[in-house]
Amino acid sequence: MSRGFGCRSEWRVRQLVWWAWLSAAPLVASGQTSPTNAEQPAPKAEILVPQVLLGLLHAPEVQRELGFSTRENRSQLEAVFAKVDGEWWRARNLPFAERRRVVLQCERTVRDWLFLHVDRATLERLEQLEFRAQGERALLRKDLADELRINKTTTRKMISLAAATDAAVARLETATREGQETTPLQTVVDEARQREPRALLDLLSRAQQVEYHRRLGPDFDTAGLSRIYPLAPELVASTHWINSDPLSLRKLRGRVVILHFYAFECVNCQRNLPLYQRWHTEWSDRGVTVLGIQTPETEKEKQVAAISEAARRDGVTYPVLVDLEAKNWKAWSNTMWPTVYVIDADGYIRQWWQGELRWKGARGDEELTKTIERLLAEQKTPTSSP
Repeated sequence: MSRGFGCRSEWRVRQLVWWAWLSAAPLVASGQTSPTNAEQPAPKAEILVPQVLLGLLHAPEVQRELGFSTRENRSQLEAVFAKVDGEWWRARNLPFAERRRVVLQCERTVRDWLFLHVDRATLERLEQLEFRAQGERALLRKDLADELRINKTTTRKMISLAAATDAAVARLETATREGQETTPLQTVVDEARQREPRALLDLLSRAQQVEYHRRLGPDFDTAGLSRIYPLAPELVASTHWINSDPLSLRKLRGRVVILHFYAFECVNCQRNLPLYQRWHTEWSDRGVTVLGIQTPETEKEKQVAAISEAARRDGVTYPVLVDLEAKNWKAWSNTMWPTVYVIDADGYIRQWWQGELRWKGARGDEELTKTIERLLAEQKTPTSSP
């Protein structure tokens, strides 16, 4: 755990490549020397395939495509999410192998429910959407590879192509974390990502390509889905609240919630506080709730009286949950002070930012403002039947 600095680049990685974030293998650990091709063992095909099922099912567009169009069947689906989303969300900070194991278990729980509650046509359409979201890397799935009769030699070539892209991404992410120049590495990654899909397809025969495209089913854009993140973890009850009686995210359904973790002696946190307060002042009457969670790092930050005094000093007038035992921090698997999350009116995480919102010219407040304005507009535009 560390106090935050500006993390615009990390936010970009997490927001824009969520599918890859759930699945990409860390081929080279941070701080290690990159091995040569001869030293680097080929990864198993399965770990190169993105785990996209959970993200897909959280998207309203996918739910409508699959026939979850009424409030009742969406509620049934959400009840399943409530069983897995906490573990899914917390898995994001686990080592790769453990993260993949947790996500697989969450997927298994959801698949078991779907098998019992939806028809075969729906299951087949969901599989098609998975193939589309996984891109050409779906060709590394054993079920699809067997169906297309892709031989082992071709599979090994596909693994090499995919692993090379992931290695380039790993180098870029390491350079980003270490504050190094990333422009040349970004160019390599962009070129690898553009080249890989065509190169994978070119390894198939004409007949295999035709059958692969048939298995994708009708066109569907999985790249522009509006919501692919979990339900926000419910607040863990606390004895101490500032500026409010105890709240829960369930009670705040229907409102957009800006939830931020902070520690009042953290300078980086202090620099964000006026922005949170401005949002509270400008938007509380428009259906937005700003909610602070004060999780201590220093001894002074464990004193309720000191927390309350700091809130008065800093002009904080919105609700603050005092998280003395870091139970909410752990429930969210939070890693940095400050971190701010945007939760939509249905209780789903839609965006987050780690570190100062305006660190070295970053425009985190503008990024979040756009999301919040969009969520408020969504509330005024019904998209499904009751």
